[in-house]
Amino acid sequence: MPQGLPRKLRRVFVLQAVLAIIAVVTCMYVATVFARGQIASDWMQAEADRFWQELARDPAYPPPWTQSVNGYFVPEGADALALGVPATFVEAGPGRHLLREPGPSQRLLVQDGPGGRLYLRVTFHLMDRVGSWSLVIAALVAMGAIGAVSWLSYRIARRMVLPVTAMASEVAHWDPRQPDLDAIEPGQLPGEVGREVRLLGGAIRGLAERSQSFIRRERDFTREASHELRTPLTVVRVATDMLRRDPELPPRMQRSLDRVQVAARDMEAVVDALLILAREDEPVATEEVEVLEVAAEAVRIGTVLLDELGNSAVVDLTLVERATPVLSGSRRAMAVILEQLVRNACTFTAAGRIEVVVGDDRVEVNDTGVGMDRDVLERVFEPFYRADQYVGGRGLGLAVVRRLAGRFNWTISIDSTPGQGTRVTLKFPRAR
Repeated sequence: MPQGLPRKLRRVFVLQAVLAIIAVVTCMYVATVFARGQIASDWMQAEADRFWQELARDPAYPPPWTQSVNGYFVPEGADALALGVPATFVEAGPGRHLLREPGPSQRLLVQDGPGGRLYLRVTFHLMDRVGSWSLVIAALVAMGAIGAVSWLSYRIARRMVLPVTAMASEVAHWDPRQPDLDAIEPGQLPGEVGREVRLLGGAIRGLAERSQSFIRRERDFTREASHELRTPLTVVRVATDMLRRDPELPPRMQRSLDRVQVAARDMEAVVDALLILAREDEPVATEEVEVLEVAAEAVRIGTVLLDELGNSAVVDLTLVERATPVLSGSRRAMAVILEQLVRNACTFTAAGRIEVVVGDDRVEVNDTGVGMDRDVLERVFEPFYRADQYVGGRGLGLAVVRRLAGRFNWTISIDSTPGQGTRVTLKFPRAR
């Protein structure tokens, strides 16, 4: 699951940790700069106050001069530049100033007092190093603390969502007919299984059990109904066969019996398809299928249908033999599919020709009927779908036919042009 909850949580917590670290480091930097400025101002003012106090007791008291503090005192009326005061100090004027010079940060205090003006420069060698190292150490500690808290929070959150992720992954791979309900039991799930996960698991199990019940009922009903229909259909076919052998049967009655037989065969096709599809959860029973023989039988049934529709004189239905494939599968399934494709071609071809072409790995049913436009072609395999211009409809829908073909790993494709005809291809693994 490339975008599962654990990965999304990890990304969220990583982003949260990065933003928190940036915010904390920024706040610490701003606080450090502000604190250093305040300390510098207090330090310079303290040095200036002490100088003015000493100068009041001793007029010859020199201004402070150390590695960090350099002071200049200019008596009233004296030339500051002549006394060695830097020109930048003189130009600055009274007040506090930040000096933009290479090296450690420097601040300047220019203050007037009794008898003259004091220039006081403070260089923050030690304070810069202490402030920088303090900021780095504090930032590292903050990064470690935030990272640890975020990692622990992620681990806790991951343990909470891991059961849901595992459950979703398991359900995604379920076979609807045989879901593995034991796999979503609370004891089988990783992580911390809470009340919500148990409720979700219970709901999924209930849904799966109901789905299984519906599938079993549908399958059982299909089997029972199909078996029950076989007996009356057999009686109908046997009775019509016996009546058709009567030499004194009038032609009009003969045509009626032909229609009865076609209808009975249609119903048998539906019953056979339902029986095959009802056994989707059982192993496929295979046999050797002579495709050409099955196609010939489908053509014979199509000929009877054309007679019934009154189109036998204007529609030429032929079997084209290009190969004699023999494949492993279900003969009855092949018969049901080909008979339905031929029926469809006969139903929608008012004049022209229908060809059933048997090749090495396919059977094609080509007709010159009404054809289908793009919209109809895109929906032709949808269950119960019929375009408005197509009326009637007999036997199985193409949705059931494709599902029946898929039962044996065969594929059905359709190529159609409105007004020109349709080509339906049943493709199967290359026969021996």
